Amino acid sequence: MKIKMLMFLQIIAVALVSVNAQLTEEQMLQHLEEYDNKTKLLCNAQAKANWAVQTDVGNLTKEAAQAEAILAYSSYRQEQYETIFKNAPSYSNEDITRKLKLLKEVGTAALSADDLRNLTATRTRMSKIYNSAKICPFDNQNCNKTTQGMFLDPNIELALAKSTNYDELQYLWEKWRDESGKLMRDDYKTYIDLYNKAAQLNGYSDAGAMWRGRYEEERLVEIVDELWAEVEPLYNELHTYVRYKLLEIYGDKMDKYDPLIPAHVFGNMWAQNWVHLYERIKPFKNASSVDVTKNMEEMNMTVYKMFELSDEFYMSMGLPTSNMSYTGESVIERIPGVNMACHASAWDFCDGEDFRIKMCTKINQEDFIVVHHEMGHIMYYLLYKDLPLIYRGGANPGFHEAIGDTIALSVSTPKHLEKVGLLSGYQNSEADNINALFHMALERVAFLPFGLLIDKWRWDLFSGATPESEWNKHWWELREKYQKIRAPSPRGEEFFDPGAKYHIPADSQYIAYFVAHILEFSFYKSLCIEAGQYNVSNPSEHPLHTCDFFESKAAGEKLNAGLKLGMSKHWSEALNELTGSPNISASALVEYFAPLKDYLAEQNKIMKNARMAEILQEYEVEGSAMCNKLVKAEWAVATDSNNDALKTEYERIVLENNAFTKDYYEKAFKGEKPEDYNDELIQRQLKYLTKLGRDALEIADLSNLTNTQTRMEKIYNTAKICPFNKQNCNLATEGLTLDPDLSDLLATSTNYDELEWAWTQWREKSGKLMRDDYKIYIELLNEAAKLNGKNDYGEIWRESYEDDKLYENVDKMWDKVEPLYNELHTYVRRKLKKIYGDKMDDKDEMIPAHLLGNMWAQSWINLYERIKPYSGGSSIDITENLKNQNVTVLKMFEMSNDFFMGLGLPNNSMSYDESLGAVIKKPDNKVITCHASAWDFCDGKDFRIKMCTSINQEDFITVHHEMGHINYFILYKDQPLVLRTGANPGFHEAVGDLIALSVSTPKHLEKVGLLSDYKDTEEDNINALFKMALERVAFLPFGLLIDKWRWDLFSGATPESEWNKHWWELREKYQKVRAPSPRNETFFDPGAKYHIPADSQYIAYFIAHILEFQLHRGMCLAAGQYVEGDKTKPLHKCDIDSSKAAGKLIENGLKLGLSKHWSEALKAMTGETEISGEALFDYFKPLYDFLKEENEKDSSMIVHVNVILLLGVLLVKYFL
Repeated sequence: MKIKMLMFLQIIAVALVSVNAQLTEEQMLQHLEEYDNKTKLLCNAQAKANWAVQTDVGNLTKEAAQAEAILAYSSYRQEQYETIFKNAPSYSNEDITRKLKLLKEVGTAALSADDLRNLTATRTRMSKIYNSAKICPFDNQNCNKTTQGMFLDPNIELALAKSTNYDELQYLWEKWRDESGKLMRDDYKTYIDLYNKAAQLNGYSDAGAMWRGRYEEERLVEIVDELWAEVEPLYNELHTYVRYKLLEIYGDKMDKYDPLIPAHVFGNMWAQNWVHLYERIKPFKNASSVDVTKNMEEMNMTVYKMFELSDEFYMSMGLPTSNMSYTGESVIERIPGVNMACHASAWDFCDGEDFRIKMCTKINQEDFIVVHHEMGHIMYYLLYKDLPLIYRGGANPGFHEAIGDTIALSVSTPKHLEKVGLLSGYQNSEADNINALFHMALERVAFLPFGLLIDKWRWDLFSGATPESEWNKHWWELREKYQKIRAPSPRGEEFFDPGAKYHIPADSQYIAYFVAHILEFSFYKSLCIEAGQYNVSNPSEHPLHTCDFFESKAAGEKLNAGLKLGMSKHWSEALNELTGSPNISASALVEYFAPLKDYLAEQNKIMKNARMAEILQEYEVEGSAMCNKLVKAEWAVATDSNNDALKTEYERIVLENNAFTKDYYEKAFKGEKPEDYNDELIQRQLKYLTKLGRDALEIADLSNLTNTQTRMEKIYNTAKICPFNKQNCNLATEGLTLDPDLSDLLATSTNYDELEWAWTQWREKSGKLMRDDYKIYIELLNEAAKLNGKNDYGEIWRESYEDDKLYENVDKMWDKVEPLYNELHTYVRRKLKKIYGDKMDDKDEMIPAHLLGNMWAQSWINLYERIKPYSGGSSIDITENLKNQNVTVLKMFEMSNDFFMGLGLPNNSMSYDESLGAVIKKPDNKVITCHASAWDFCDGKDFRIKMCTSINQEDFITVHHEMGHINYFILYKDQPLVLRTGANPGFHEAVGDLIALSVSTPKHLEKVGLLSDYKDTEEDNINALFKMALERVAFLPFGLLIDKWRWDLFSGATPESEWNKHWWELREKYQKVRAPSPRNETFFDPGAKYHIPADSQYIAYFIAHILEFQLHRGMCLAAGQYVEGDKTKPLHKCDIDSSKAAGKLIENGLKLGLSKHWSEALKAMTGETEISGEALFDYFKPLYDFLKEENEKDSSMIVHVNVILLLGVLLVKYFL
């Protein structure tokens, strides 16, 4: 029997296929008419069954009937698809072609009967969970849900709309998700599987592709992204404004550092509509009200009357009545005692007569608008009801929603609400208009990202791009990305939060709402133009948002022309009928809200500035405390270098500071743009706080970097060498330290070999031992640079100078002073040759690097007595006088403090007060980093100097220099923490050196009683300038080349295999000094200089040595101590001691700290805005002329001697 039946079915199938193949165009037209009649009946039956279930949720009998109706309709469509439409040939008739295109997709009807029943049952279960979900009230959390439980609509929704209790809102938000979405996760997996199966049976890769196919647009994903890009700036302004206002309401309950808003505080379960926040956060509190809810209540408005008013609106445009949609079997109020799906919806029962609205309507403005929206669907049904059923639908899925919303835009205008008697006393002021637009934006604009993301999420589930293990995670990723909201509590995969939204269990596509919210403004603008309510050429005359096309027959005709097409044409044709353009665009929406966007942007900037000011004030307090802690730890190590426990603690605090900095960066400063703020001081702080520098490194890398630097510094600080005359000494007991032992030796010895020994051995015991660590240091800092968006760390260093042409400008400065250096170098080399004779090589103009009285040939001051131009001139070395007068270290500091106070500058005494922690003498009981330094402990009170002070002229000057730093600290101590530093990295050094220029003049040294019998002859002046040049001018090329070398390492221009080679190339090029012995790549000579292992930028010193003379000239002019062209008041003799005018200029520049660009600080002190070597050259001009003349004499003498020798040789040859 079964075999016979199977044979019979095969014969029937073959026959049907044969019929299908033989259908002529006329036959197909006839069949399509029959198909239309049949599907109308089946569609009507299904609609009625669906209606029955939605208005009596949980009725199993009705659910069973619904399943049968769905199956009957689907089975017929599937059978027709398989036998008639699937393989239908092409026809010339355009109408047939379009119908067949639509009929070749049957959606879920393609499923087998069992699968379709399963899908229907799954959707019904999910909808039942949603529609019957109840939760207990916040104040009765253990209630009896049957009798005391709250439904979503209206109970929970009303509570969310009215409450400002943060915890209550969170409770409602979480509990609703527990009782709805969470319970349907397993069913949703079944739903996804079955829907994908249906899609594949329809020829699609997945259900998402099938859904998108309904739009007849291959670029749909790109188009909606483009539309979002158009409107996102407007949404961002609205979101920002609302966030600031909610922060005012909820205070510390919200994270003020989080740019995302908690999802439960919007007055709406899904944060898709923020209109319930309006009264709390509206821009103008006293402007005319646009909420007519109260008026509706006072007028005893009924639900029925709301629908009547809506019907009248459409009829006023010449459109048909929708009376049937809210009378008869329609449900416009919740049915007492019945569990029904309250989500508002409009229904077409497929028979051209029965159209209904289902809505649990409430008497308020929101539902008044919703009524008009739902009736927009009804109007669409009415206008295309005479089309074949296959064409009865929106031109694309977004059109249906757009029509109702288009009408709602007109209905919600104050103009219309006044016209229908729901609003009075509206002033139509600018404030009123902004409020009205804001009210609309809380509904329309706030919705947009939610409308976009729901189907993006579903598409990713359908395609498999999001695995089941990440469903909820991806949901929140999209909500954070687009809505910029955050769940109020952790949401793991045990939850299914999308299911808490009706359209997920109800199987309703949602991108249509996003498209609709874009289209509605295009439709609205077009209808407003048609109604004469908006003039595109003069939009300010009647702004778009004020348009109401109520009673406009012209607008009604245009609407009718687009809607009556249904799906009979591609949606672009319907769009063209309605707007005059076939292309979808968000420009009308942007135009509509333009006045509001401008207002919000302005207000947001004000609130943004205020909020950031609060954040910066908090950072100021916390950052200063952290800075103080870090500096104290660093100080502890610097003043007890061999204490491993202190090093460990310092390293711990470095990591703590890193965590602090990163945390503040992530929560407060990341992504902030200084230019977004009006306040200059805020801009200035953010310029630096939005950069992490090395703190961008991972903890492990930062720890490695800190340890690496600590190791290098320890090598440097603890290095010792044996004396020349005992080269196999016991280093622990007999070894020489750099300071003071080797420094004194290099300063005083003239033993060429001893100097070479000390020079070479120091590099053996310091730099050479840290080469491997330096490689790690370079790699880690470059990694930090990349994390900061830079190519290498040299870029970060240079950035601190705020000079895009730093390379060129430092070279320009060097070009200005190089002729002076060359004359000094030539003169000194000639003098050294006389001292060392054949020990010095004559093959080139280089000077051996160990002969210049300093370990690095950066200062030649210790050569002065041996090579000064006039040996009989007055002495300007006060070292002996300091000792003879029993001047103590403390006295040296006191004298320095007197100098600053004499200028009217602050007292620096705390900085050298040993009882307050200062270290001004080398301790006997511990190893200390003796390099002189000034310290700011970040609390506005604690400023200290650390220095192993010796009683000599050099340290007397250094004391004043370090106290220059202290004064700078004190003068800018009231600036914000991040701006408490020099105007650029060169300023700090320049200020100390500026003071030193005055202090080191013979005039000043005489004035303070440390110099006597100074004759002030021309010879004395040349000697004084020469001595100063041995320190300042000799330093310049060294100050320039160190960072040039490091920049080349950071950038990779110098490979590791040439580090030492490149070092000596630069030293020979700029300093014109040569290593006294071969230096290959086993050495690391740069590391023999403190600033290399100590990670201290050095170009600052070069700039400082240029800048100090420029500042000095400015101060001297103010003090009346220098007059250009007056030989009695040359720049090099100026001493600004006791000049309050000069002190005032210093104060004016220094108190700015980093709060202004360095050019403004320079201007405050000198009236100039560019750093130049001109003042330095002017200062040394008398010396330059003298050296040039002396060097030329020597050169001429050498020529004369060579000529005589040549003649002698020729004569000898002649006589022989």
